[in-house]
Amino acid sequence: MERRNYRSKSISPEEVEVLSTVFERSLHEYQIPQDGQKAEDLAARPVEIYQSGVRDVELLKKLSWRA
Repeated sequence: MERRNYRSKSISPEEVEVLSTVFERSLHEYQIPQDGQKAEDLAARPVEIYQSGVRDVELLKKLSWRA
């Protein structure tokens, strides 16, 4: 079974939409203001997790908050 290297692949517009949804849901659920360092940190986490191969939106959200 070949292991795919997601880190080297660019993110498509559809994938950006998924990541944006995760970010927006997390901001809303945890009542984090959209501007500020906490929001910036939260925005980066789903991308890193997505690039590791996780594609499920709810799992991305959960793992992003824990990271």
